[in-house]
Amino acid sequence: MKFSKIIKFLVKNGLVMGRSLPYDPEIKEIIQDSRESNESSLFVCIKGSLFDSHCIASKTKAAAFVCQSPIKTKKPFVIVKDSRLALSLISYEFYNRVYEKLKTFSVTGTKGKTTAIFFFKKIIESAGEKCALTSTVLNSTPNFEEPSEHTTQSSLYTAKLLKRALDEGVKFASIEASSQGLDMKRLDGFRFDRVAFLNLTRDHFDTHMNFENYFLAKVHLLDLVKDDGVVFVNLNAGKWANRYVREAQKRGLKTLTFGENGNILLKIKAESDEGIEFTLKVGDEEHSFFSSVIGKFMAENMTSSILAASSLGIDWNSIEKAVQEFNGVDGRMERYHGDEYDFYVDFAHTPGALEAALKAIKKLTQKRLILVFGAGGEADRGKRSLMGKMAQNYANLIFLTNDNPKSENPMVIIDEVVSGISQRDKLHVIPNRKRAIEEALRKWEPGDRVVIAGKGHEKTQIFNGYELPFNDKDVAFEILKEMGKI
Repeated sequence: MKFSKIIKFLVKNGLVMGRSLPYDPEIKEIIQDSRESNESSLFVCIKGSLFDSHCIASKTKAAAFVCQSPIKTKKPFVIVKDSRLALSLISYEFYNRVYEKLKTFSVTGTKGKTTAIFFFKKIIESAGEKCALTSTVLNSTPNFEEPSEHTTQSSLYTAKLLKRALDEGVKFASIEASSQGLDMKRLDGFRFDRVAFLNLTRDHFDTHMNFENYFLAKVHLLDLVKDDGVVFVNLNAGKWANRYVREAQKRGLKTLTFGENGNILLKIKAESDEGIEFTLKVGDEEHSFFSSVIGKFMAENMTSSILAASSLGIDWNSIEKAVQEFNGVDGRMERYHGDEYDFYVDFAHTPGALEAALKAIKKLTQKRLILVFGAGGEADRGKRSLMGKMAQNYANLIFLTNDNPKSENPMVIIDEVVSGISQRDKLHVIPNRKRAIEEALRKWEPGDRVVIAGKGHEKTQIFNGYELPFNDKDVAFEILKEMGKI
């Protein structure tokens, strides 16, 4: 594609503020990492919070540049109002508008996104089709898989991954949409067939500042729905769900609600250690399901995927098969139990997610609920005391420890969590996470449940720039082995 054609595309989208076109190179690749530059690449300069790639643009081998401020170069360049937005629009256009050739599903919400995204993929595969996926945990096509660095990947990464997926015969894509990814315009230029809103509880106030901004970031997903797309809203999420419905309707989008009072009636029939039984009434038909995952919120997450898949033509037999076979996602409400241990690993790292997990497990706990958790560094400080309060409300014993302190003082984080805990007789502060898990497992007695919350699938613990190997599940089993319990 000629650079002049890319400039014309950016002009059409109202982004161009200036340009220099001494010659018109052929662009064969879009890049945002200077190390990947070559004589046929277009380098998009991004001014980030930690680094501004404008300052190294002239040192790259790139054939041309998209920038947000002037750079020193004799090569062709275009200056745009917003280079992040330009990157997204160019990426999805350059890599063949992949969204036009795929049936696409995206989910947003504070909690449950990853479960819903993975479950949609499970349904599609149960129907004998192929599905690409981008998520917090991993990104994949049928012939490719790698761990994820973000919840919502960069537009360039997503466009390339889905182009690869198309080449592998994929017809569906399941894409997780975070508020931060939406705010950073990583999905602008993309269009979805189906989207779902699950819930809204406190998180990311370090970037969004308040609930209003946080909500509006999630509302932006509605701007990316195709004209004939459908929006599914979990009405059990309360006032934010009702408002999300109104926002969708303002945009003229077909909107369906689900939950205890939704257009689609969701009823929880039974919960046990074996799983959850629920029904969905869709029109005049009622569908019954049983899944080995637990928690009402898990049924809500799965329902969003069920409805999206059904509306995209997947038969109910395939859906029912997927529900029966779905065992959840790595680090999401995973239960491990034997004669001498019974523990859960869950990613819950916000007040709402922690409450939902503890509430679900408390119902199934015969004696004591023992909790190991901490709060992450370089994140919303205001949620820390709230997490302490949730821990106190549901746990009989609390082992407060480090999560990922990152660059913050670990004891300052712990003190802020402690400020939300008034019942100090429940509390044991053990900063070393392995020791905290060990003490919790040693306290376990038959009838108790241990919950290890906050890190879920994560494989490392981050201290002041250093990433140390650490996975809650692996550490717990290592300890149990040392204790002679397995």
